[in-house]
Order: sequence, then structure tokens, then C-alpha cells
Amino acid sequence: MSIYVGTQVVPTPGSLPGLLAQGERYNKLVEKFGGKPVGGWTLSLGQGQGTLALLVSYPDLTAYQAATTKAQTDAEFQKFVVDVSPLVAGMNSAVYTPAPTSALQ
Repeated sequence: MSIYVGTQVVPTPGSLPGLLAQGERYNKLVEKFGGKPVGGWTLSLGQGQGTLALLVSYPDLTAYQAATTKAQTDAEFQKFVVDVSPLVAGMNSAVYTPAPTSALQ
């Protein structure tokens, strides 16, 4: 069963367009490490308005852990982190396992 990693990225003031411009670059890096980008959204209403929300699937938790290990030493990923860091005020992630009735499995 697949697992999903949800990440919320809080941009620094005025930086959301810059973060959105990095979307394809981010998706290619996710795919490079075995993940599958599911979607990206901006919170339009409610708590966290203006936050970027990303969802990525991995075949299982082991694959996700392997991807994060590879990313830590990958020069292209490290460059991405350096490039987007000034655009990010905060970030948090969580791993989701689909419930039996979830459309995403």
C-alpha cells in the first residue's frame, strides 16, 4: 500500500510566486528519488492562508526513507534547498497511510 507525504510550506512575505515557480524543479527531484507528485495547492481560505501544500506518494515507508537518505547527499537536491531557503519561513511534513475507505490507496 502506498504512503503519502504531505508538506506545508509557509512562504516568506511576497515569496509565494517564487515558490510556485520552483514546482517543476521540485517534481523532477521527487521523481528522481522514486516519489510521485500527487498535487500541489495553495491554501486560499482559513488558517494558513497563503501556505503551499504538497502531496507526494511513495510505494511504502521504506521507499520514502530511502528517498530522504539519497536526497541528503544529492548535489542537485542540496542546490534546490539552498535556492529556495530564502523563500521559506517555515515548513512541516507528515506521513499519511490511507484509511480503508480512502480513494487514494
